[in-house]
Amino acid sequence: MSVYDEKKDKLIKLFEMKKENGSLLFSVFSYDGGNPKLQISRMYKKKDGSFGYSSPGRMSNEENLFLKDNIDEILKLTNENFSKG
Repeated sequence: MSVYDEKKDKLIKLFEMKKENGSLLFSVFSYDGGNPKLQISRMYKKKDGSFGYSSPGRMSNEENLFLKDNIDEILKLTNENFSKG
């Protein structure tokens, strides 16, 4: 198995729901020209002021509605890019 190469990881689009101490991130990525995939993560502010990332865990209703509002565009992006490959 080959080693991950950050240069081959292309961000197609980022959907960010900003919150008080961080954000919920829905990112569409394509690796090395492959099929685009949705990545869901949380960005949070650490006590030292820097930012860290984690899995989304459980999502609130507000977060679910944000995803619902953006899911059609996410699906369109992944389908259009998938069709090109």
